[in-house]
Amino acid sequence: MAAGDGRDELGFVPQPMVRWLGPRGLTVTAAQVLLSGIFGAYSDKREIQAALKEPSITDMSDHEELWFDFLADTGDGFNPTYTTARLLAEEKLELVHDGAAHQTEQGRLLILGGDLAYPAASASEYHNRFIGPYQAAFPAPANGRSPTMLALAGNHDWYDGLTTFLRLFCVGSPIGGWRTEQTRSYFAAHLPHDWWVLGVDLAFDFFIDDPQLAFFRQIAGERMRPGDKVILVTHKPSWLFEGLGDYDVFTPMAMTNLQRFEREIVHAHGLRLPLVLGADIHHYNRYERPGGSQQRFTCGSGGTFLYPTHHLARRIRWPEADGPATYEQRRLYPDAPTSKRMRWGTLLAPFKNPSFAVFIGLLYLLFAQSLRFDLAQGTAASFRQALRDASPAEIGQALFNNPASFLLTVLLAGALIAFTDAATMRSKITIGLLHWLAHLLLLVVILWGAAQVLVDLNLSVEIDVGFLRFRLTAFTVLFVATVVVVGGYLGSQLFALYLFLMHTLRRRHPTHAFSCQRLEDYRSFLRIKVERDGSLTVYPVGVRRVPRSWRLAGGRAPHEPAFEPADRPLATHLIEPPIRVDPDARGAADA
Repeated sequence: MAAGDGRDELGFVPQPMVRWLGPRGLTVTAAQVLLSGIFGAYSDKREIQAALKEPSITDMSDHEELWFDFLADTGDGFNPTYTTARLLAEEKLELVHDGAAHQTEQGRLLILGGDLAYPAASASEYHNRFIGPYQAAFPAPANGRSPTMLALAGNHDWYDGLTTFLRLFCVGSPIGGWRTEQTRSYFAAHLPHDWWVLGVDLAFDFFIDDPQLAFFRQIAGERMRPGDKVILVTHKPSWLFEGLGDYDVFTPMAMTNLQRFEREIVHAHGLRLPLVLGADIHHYNRYERPGGSQQRFTCGSGGTFLYPTHHLARRIRWPEADGPATYEQRRLYPDAPTSKRMRWGTLLAPFKNPSFAVFIGLLYLLFAQSLRFDLAQGTAASFRQALRDASPAEIGQALFNNPASFLLTVLLAGALIAFTDAATMRSKITIGLLHWLAHLLLLVVILWGAAQVLVDLNLSVEIDVGFLRFRLTAFTVLFVATVVVVGGYLGSQLFALYLFLMHTLRRRHPTHAFSCQRLEDYRSFLRIKVERDGSLTVYPVGVRRVPRSWRLAGGRAPHEPAFEPADRPLATHLIEPPIRVDPDARGAADA
């Protein structure tokens, strides 16, 4: 069974990877971002839920040891989403690294780090891209013991004002074999040996709401004791901000909010922070403070498109309880050389996003139609003759000679300037105008070239259907086809070239350069164990290549997964050797 083939035996339709450069993806994303600002300013659901429900704390502290899992940024294409869900559902999972095998167990707790449905948080997207695959992967527990699922809201979960997220995760409804019990979009869990998981909802980086801060202050002051160990979970790994260069995604406000939380909730109460887990960036990376006292993981590749790793900073600075600290990069997945090679896939964007090529072709056709106001008056024949006789320079000038085409060129310039990812407004305008000029030159060449090749076609067909009578010429049909097909491909290829060059030469547009490739492989999640001695071990699980074809499993028991791979087995490995988090280690403060 292939994702997206329309089969719905289990009540959902498996979806392909989102076409982020498609008209729908671009339109939905732009609309949702606009609406998110409205929701964030006028209807913060965190404050509403605080007035309706008391917060809950998940208590698993009575175990001697405990396995739990962390996964984020799933709910995109069926292939990677179902792959990671299947692996999370396995009771036992053997992980190998450099010939050494490690036996791991399914987590009694599954922590989801946000962004659970793409491109927008609608009920249908959640159903087809998250709920359906997870129910199919883990219909019920084999032993009757349902693991607990705690979910954090990411920015995509907030795009409908958090409505669907609250209905799914905050009313106690099961999701497949997992049970939900949280009552808000943030949570706390008490683990064995004085370990705590605190999941903080930063929403759109506006602020941390007062009810949420009061909830965590109460836990830190009344339930926790100085010296307790905190595992902080956040959707935005803001410590990466300085090394990313993607200023549309990570803002100084995101850094300020997270630093405030760590300062006021963790450090002010004498708690230790050995481990921080982040999402939103779709790859695996780990930064460690010298001495091993603190680890910061980013692991956001549960199911959505891959994000590059080669532009991350080798060292980052972050304020800690004992002063400014330096963290060093320890591991990337995929590694930097592999990530650099993947940049070339940006040039395949027209083939990965055919609807975007059609969109560009139709835009070019709209420009061509607007030229009729200046180049020709009357019939299509006069327009054909005018195009043939006009030089490329005259066609270019005609774009600015009438209100329709002039307005289109101005709107295109504004859109490309707004899209440009640059550090300064001057660079943004300069690069955007150069990109705009390249499209205008390409448009002129296509219109002039099509006219020269097709001008001598004199075939025509008279069509008479009732009261409808018109004459269709071969020139008109082939001219439209040439502009849409040839112009659409070349225009989208020019756009892809822009992304490639900007990312390669200036390290800009990392999200766009990789999202347009719709990469399914290099999945990852974290399997973590609280040991009997109170230490903690992190097993970073990697999937180099996910299956592309699935079939319904025949004769399965009610608790067994619905689909099995048809083209390759589910193969996992350890991204790096298990990481022991030592809460008693002390890292020296940096000068």
